[in-house]
Amino acid sequence: MDESGHPTTAPGAGEASASDRWSALATLGRARLGDDAALDEAQTILGFVEALNAVEDLQTLLDLLAEGVARTAGWDVAVLSVYLPDGAILGGYHLPEDERVRFLSSMARTPLAMRLAKRAKIRDLAFPGTGIAYVPHTVDLSRSIAFAKSRPNEHGTWHPEDRLFVLVKTGTGQEIGVLSLDEPLDGMAPSLATLGPLRVVERLLALGAAVLQERVLSRDLKQKEKAYRALVDGAPVGIYRRDGNGRMLSANPRLAEIFGYPSTDELVADPSFVELCDPADRAAIVARLEAGREVRAVDMRARRRDGTPIRLRMAMRREPDGELQGIVEDVTEGRRLEEHLQRAQRLEAIGTLASGVAHDFNNLLAGILGYASLLEQRLSTDPSLGPMARGIQEAALRAADLTRGLLGVARPGNAEPLRADVAAVLADVARIAHETFDRRITTSVRVDADLPAALVAANELHRAILNLAINARDAMPEGGEITLLAEADATGPRTLPPDVSAAGPWVRVEVRDTGIGMPQSIRARLFEPFFTTKPRGKGTGLGLYGVYQFLRAFGGAVEVDSRPGLGTTFRVYLPAAAVGAADAVPRVPAAASPARAAEAAPARILVVEDEDAVRKVVGTLLRAGGHEVSEAADGEEAVKRFTATPAAFDLVVLDLVLPRLSGKEVLRRVRAVRPDIPVLLTSGNVHEGLEDPEVRAGIRGVLPKPYLPADLHAAVRAALTGSAPAGLGHHAGT
Repeated sequence: MDESGHPTTAPGAGEASASDRWSALATLGRARLGDDAALDEAQTILGFVEALNAVEDLQTLLDLLAEGVARTAGWDVAVLSVYLPDGAILGGYHLPEDERVRFLSSMARTPLAMRLAKRAKIRDLAFPGTGIAYVPHTVDLSRSIAFAKSRPNEHGTWHPEDRLFVLVKTGTGQEIGVLSLDEPLDGMAPSLATLGPLRVVERLLALGAAVLQERVLSRDLKQKEKAYRALVDGAPVGIYRRDGNGRMLSANPRLAEIFGYPSTDELVADPSFVELCDPADRAAIVARLEAGREVRAVDMRARRRDGTPIRLRMAMRREPDGELQGIVEDVTEGRRLEEHLQRAQRLEAIGTLASGVAHDFNNLLAGILGYASLLEQRLSTDPSLGPMARGIQEAALRAADLTRGLLGVARPGNAEPLRADVAAVLADVARIAHETFDRRITTSVRVDADLPAALVAANELHRAILNLAINARDAMPEGGEITLLAEADATGPRTLPPDVSAAGPWVRVEVRDTGIGMPQSIRARLFEPFFTTKPRGKGTGLGLYGVYQFLRAFGGAVEVDSRPGLGTTFRVYLPAAAVGAADAVPRVPAAASPARAAEAAPARILVVEDEDAVRKVVGTLLRAGGHEVSEAADGEEAVKRFTATPAAFDLVVLDLVLPRLSGKEVLRRVRAVRPDIPVLLTSGNVHEGLEDPEVRAGIRGVLPKPYLPADLHAAVRAALTGSAPAGLGHHAGT
């Protein structure tokens, strides 16, 4: 309060600006209780409404309303409490800021029931037919908070603790707040005879309440519009509206992004937008709409503004006024993944088929190789027939390489880690490139003289390097140079894959080209399955993925350096074998001739094989080596023969895939009778069986089909003597 005892206006309450807004209403300053002649009600109400309509901010409007009614009725202090759906708001005239804060705090703490009880008591105390209540200090209204004590007035009838309340009602009679007045300028307590100006205040408050409600509704509408716009603009799908004539009314940013427009304004302004949708698909959707049906989750082909084809999923409906509302989802990537999944499923089916074909084909090749070897021995005296038999063997060995390729597709990563001659692999890849690539492409090989072997499968390495060479060729449509380089590397790749723990040494193989190169966006996705930059039908997207999988299987790594226009270098890191070391994983030792096979002491061998040709040729070869052979054509027969006389056998040569009783079950039953019996496992697809630890633990050696007689004799000798365990073998041609 000031020195005279009057409350001062709170900082920021805007008294000067409020006075300016009311300056046109000079009569308001002269209005006093009972002075009806000085009060021009029509002018007051008109100016009041004009002043309120000029204000948008709710707080400012409430302060202005409190000031207006106080000055109209001739009171010095006013507090206007209004309860909105989202909380209370307080307007004041000559209300210090600290008192405003106290009032708001009290309003927030006051329960609704107490507020309603207070309003009911005000109605009880109100002058008849009004919402105006004079509450003398002798009446306890249980006020939650009181004004600062009023200044005393020696000549008036107003007591410093008296209060005047006016209920704030809307046009429908709903009570939304209370106006509290204090310190009448004339010092007189109101009476029924002097209510004229206060009745005007009632009407002014009703008008103010109407304006206030309109502002609240407008604010809420703006907030909802803002929330709706944020929802639409941030939606992950395209949303649009078009009028009955097809003109675009609005669209969200996602729709512009889907169709390749830089902004929604450009999309809305483009009348040719609909032409980006496939005409046939568009016509089908229009027909559904004209039939009065909603369009839900309908696929549509379309293209972006730059011509890139896309696939969309649409949902649309037509309003009664003809307006069309639609939602558009870009499902291009989803459709691509679905196609890739279908291709992967087809490849899986092909792999399963390839595995079965390879197994059966290897059985046939085993018989062919065996008989060809026997034929070669018996025709050795005829110089013209011996080469023919060798030709049969070579053809069978090439076919065996083919079946291993089929198994590589069916079961990637199952190849055995052998010592691969990297120089020989690069030389053969260079030979293939020279014979089959465009003559404008030259291929050169550079290999260290003391290059160590790599601990990988040679045929898998060959396939990976050839794949990289083919990619290099495709990057040079006008010709260029391919360089195949191999060096010992003690450092290794810059970054090892998470599942590779090898620390070296390494063999580094580089495949360099002088082609078109590639940007970072392509380099980042090179080894993803099904990713390809080649035209549809020209590439599967599995080549580089296969390279990556091969390296993971053998503990290797790959790096790529490339820039547009500057060519590409693939660096392949392979685990290196120690110079002069034996194979990392034991395998069947090669036998040079049948004479060497005779070094093994004669043994009693049970041959379990369901393929007649293979069983007969194996029996013939082993008998030729001096062994006593008993044959079984299925699992049950094998178990019966063995359990009848377990001590009569020194070795079991067991096929993994058998009728009536599986090779795994035969192995279990045989070892149950004689745990010490050596077992040599043989199959057209041994890796399926070796995934079972029980099988691996129960065998002395492995002999993959097809195999040469020398391989068979060596494996039998190793299994019998135990001096050189037979591991994951390879035929003699590798």
